[in-house]
Amino acid sequence: MPLRSHPRSESPFSASSSLSSHDSNDALLSFSEGSNAVALRAMSSTSPAAPQRAASYDEGEERRASLDSKGKGKGGRKGSDADVLVDRARASRDGLTAADLFDESKTARENKCLLISAELDRMGMGRYQWCTFALCGLGFFIDLLFAQAYGLISVPLKNEPNFGASDVNIGTLSTAFNVGLTVGAFSWGILVDVVGRKWSFYFTCLLSSIFGIAAGGSQNFTTLRVLTALAGLGVGGNIPIDATICLEFLPTNRRWLLALLSLFQPVGVLVACGLAYAFIPPYSCGGGSAEGIVCRMQDNRGWRYLLFACGGITLLIFIARFVIFTFYESPAFLVNLGHDARALKVVQNIAKTNKHPPPVFGMEDFEEIDRKCAANGEVLHVQESSPGRPLTRMEALKKMGGARLRQLGNVRVLFQNKTMARVTIILWITFICDFFGFSIAGFYLPQILADQGIRDGRDLSETYRDYIAIYAPGIAACLLGACLIEIPRVGRQWSMVVSSALMAVSFFLYTIVTTQAGSVGLNALEYFMQSLFNCILYAFLPEAYPSSVRGTASGLTSTLGRIAGIVAPLIAGPLYSAGGMTSAENAKHVLYLGGSITLVCPIALALLPYDTRGRRAF
Repeated sequence: MPLRSHPRSESPFSASSSLSSHDSNDALLSFSEGSNAVALRAMSSTSPAAPQRAASYDEGEERRASLDSKGKGKGGRKGSDADVLVDRARASRDGLTAADLFDESKTARENKCLLISAELDRMGMGRYQWCTFALCGLGFFIDLLFAQAYGLISVPLKNEPNFGASDVNIGTLSTAFNVGLTVGAFSWGILVDVVGRKWSFYFTCLLSSIFGIAAGGSQNFTTLRVLTALAGLGVGGNIPIDATICLEFLPTNRRWLLALLSLFQPVGVLVACGLAYAFIPPYSCGGGSAEGIVCRMQDNRGWRYLLFACGGITLLIFIARFVIFTFYESPAFLVNLGHDARALKVVQNIAKTNKHPPPVFGMEDFEEIDRKCAANGEVLHVQESSPGRPLTRMEALKKMGGARLRQLGNVRVLFQNKTMARVTIILWITFICDFFGFSIAGFYLPQILADQGIRDGRDLSETYRDYIAIYAPGIAACLLGACLIEIPRVGRQWSMVVSSALMAVSFFLYTIVTTQAGSVGLNALEYFMQSLFNCILYAFLPEAYPSSVRGTASGLTSTLGRIAGIVAPLIAGPLYSAGGMTSAENAKHVLYLGGSITLVCPIALALLPYDTRGRRAF
């Protein structure tokens, strides 16, 4: 049966879009061969403006029908309509043209990004993609490596009276880190769309390593907080940058790997806990005795060794990114700047790295897209150098500056229409409430567990061993998340709704346990649900936006979450150290606060207008 043309629905990025995953009229054809897959969106318009477009699809249909009939003549089996479509698509994979993929509702740059995406789909997962995935995952690893480390050093810091840390001000360490994360998420989120993915990818890691190592040499609490904030400046850019980069190099059928990036986060937590278990108990004062302990700096070096180790690991990751691996600028970013030839060169280099045949699409296809879009009235901004005299340095700087300013102006896409505005607002609310909740969980749950252990007379090494048991389930949570997001009718949206609701419930359940085993179990449940929720949320965020503003949108959204992370310990700190009540009673107030705020997440996410499952990124 021939592939029918359907009336096209409006893009979520068009001015009057009203997109729904249920009522979209797009015909989305997905097919795979081995590990490779190509997703073809064949859309034709019933409007008078698209006769040429319809003709190009008719030609594509004839080509597909011809190839399909040849396959049937060789003994191909007959099956369901879906099987026929898959067989036809597989047979015609190498015959796809730019006309097949051209979408009249999108801009020239978006159509070019679709061609690049189709090329990456044709290549499948190769050496370059796997290396990029691993290095981006290490950025996620760094994020929680440092966050967990700063939470774990709170107890030994307070044991050193001359250092300046106490129950009253220890929460400001988390605040300092979150200030750095906030500034980093905002700055790098914009810079990744202005100066490019490549240098942002390098420098976030370098800054984290330098100031992470320096923090271990702090002589007082004030210096530690300043260096912690500076380390956070680099760490804060990792998630928005690395998720954006990974999305733009992955083939469509492997986008579930975006959720698997978060697998590196619990690994980072476990590494931090393992290092803390190795360094803090043997190189700290007192070992967690209930009596007040006075100790000198030279007797309390365990937390310093932990920070040195975290900074050193981050430096090794920077070396892997900058020295060992050859990282290419994102072709989607280059297309959005108008550097079409450079973008195609990157795709060629990736194919060469993967030992794959050269790309099918070339400059002639990009030029044809420009002609079609110009005929439809689009004003094109081409940044490639034109023939003639070479540009002077000042002219080149002015030209580059104009392109960067236009990139910043693209931020209006976040509110371009009702659908996109709704998605943006929901994601902002979700990140604010999520970061508030897990900031409390990450900083105060280890303290609550440690304080309970001190009251019960448990050894400090036992408490740090419990931390490892608590955070290990996070790995299984991320693996589960990567599976859930590809289940039809579940996808990203409802996986996030359920996991965030259970994360909130775990806070409330924690308030009713009275035993050490119960505390460890509920702590593990909270972290499992937190990891499951966040791995899906971090995958959904970059998918929800076009490449022109993907980094900026991710950065701004993360920034709002980081601000909530700053506010959370400032509100929770006084509740935890309030006079007149036991620590156990104070802890309940902190847990009620975290659970109540987190409970907003599932309510907001249930209102999302669509899911991103199966959508081609552009």
